[in-house]
Amino acid sequence: MREFDFFDLNLTLGRPRIPKLRVETDAAVMKADLAAVGISGGLVRHMLSVEWHPTEGNAELSRTLEHTPAFEPVWAVLPHWTGEFPPPDDLARDMAANRVRAVIMYPQLHGFHVRPSVTGPLLEMLAVKRVLLLLPFVEADLGVVETIARNHPTLAVVVSDTPYSFARELYAVFTACPNVFVEISGYMVHRGIEDIVNRFGEERLVFGSRYPSYNPGCAVAAVLYARIPDDAKAAIAGRNAKSLIAKAVLT
Repeated sequence: MREFDFFDLNLTLGRPRIPKLRVETDAAVMKADLAAVGISGGLVRHMLSVEWHPTEGNAELSRTLEHTPAFEPVWAVLPHWTGEFPPPDDLARDMAANRVRAVIMYPQLHGFHVRPSVTGPLLEMLAVKRVLLLLPFVEADLGVVETIARNHPTLAVVVSDTPYSFARELYAVFTACPNVFVEISGYMVHRGIEDIVNRFGEERLVFGSRYPSYNPGCAVAAVLYARIPDDAKAAIAGRNAKSLIAKAVLT
């Protein structure tokens, strides 16, 4: 079987407030765990950014990944109106200084609505800078995703942590919004990867594993054993994600 270079968009470091079966805080251990199943790099979130505050978690994440350059930080972002988070122009400078090419939003958990008056300036900056936006499915349904994608057509939006049963709605959004992509770790529909590749092309799928909560070998196997050409597997494994983050303008 051909070997593929996997690049993982759904990695997490840090201790959660409620203990889980598997937690990882050490970037070197994460790197070794992932290398064992063929994952050579990826984008990493931090639990402090999720459960405490993005300002604290983002700083800790950048420190944690300082010596593992193959793994890049995914900063959690907030609207700036309360003064607790930098305004978009200042945030862009901070991101450039910390090689941040992808961000994630938690609207439900962090208590804000994704509408133009609230997140418009932030999303416009991300679109201009071509920064990749990750949105967990439980935080923003596909209606929200479609609105963001339509309002900001140069912004690539990746829906992560998906359920397996949303194809009827997803296919409509895929048709309407070429800048929407799906991270595969939760999309375990029978022959679901094959159907998306056949209908929309492999470029709409990106690899993620949900490490350490999930064994990363599961998502790797989903790609390796999919009934699609090897070039499509290579695209999903890493080429698509690397292409998306390579568009970021870090100036």
